[in-house]
Amino acid sequence: MTLAPPAPPPAPPEAHRSFRFDLPSGDTAPRIARTVVEDLLTLTDADELAADAKALVSELVTNVYQHTRTAVVRLDVAVHPNSVRVVVWDDAPGSRLLSLRPLHDDVTGRGLLLVDAFASRWGVYQPNVEERRRKGVWFAIDRKDAAL
Repeated sequence: MTLAPPAPPPAPPEAHRSFRFDLPSGDTAPRIARTVVEDLLTLTDADELAADAKALVSELVTNVYQHTRTAVVRLDVAVHPNSVRVVVWDDAPGSRLLSLRPLHDDVTGRGLLLVDAFASRWGVYQPNVEERRRKGVWFAIDRKDAAL
């Protein structure tokens, strides 16, 4: 009788990987956010989601820069096996979200329409409602082959 070594335990399901970045709010913040998100998704083998994620994070960071007085924009990026989730935080919880419906003549104001069109899901966090300290607009993009 020959004893075989024990079989290795099955690999656990791939957990998500989370990353956080703080950027100074300013006219370069959207470009920096696009670059960070693209590089991060490429390095975590989620590069097929990079183009949409770059466009959406750029829109949300631009909204923070243009419509709040926040000094720092925080990005939380979670890469899951079947999706990516990005939250763009600002320190202006009282600021309203811009309308999803720009006027016909408006040359701006379509950022949330793009988020709504390209994200699998999106929404707003206000975790400190009583203290009114922070707001986060998030989106998730699913992989095309993800089983839903």
